[in-house]
Amino acid sequence: MKISRNNSNFGGQRGRRRNPLVLPVIILIVILALLLGWFWSRGGEKPQQRVEKSIPAERLGH
Repeated sequence: MKISRNNSNFGGQRGRRRNPLVLPVIILIVILALLLGWFWSRGGEKPQQRVEKSIPAERLGH
């Protein structure tokens, strides 16, 4: 019996094949991390604004 060299069990491939979902998942994680960093850099503390409260006339004299 002759063994064919085209058989996938014999050294024709370099290493194992990767799961096709690995690359899209890695890209998605990187994009989410970049978006999170971008939103964080744009956010932060806002300058405080004055809040005007109405005070009744009788309390102004005290």
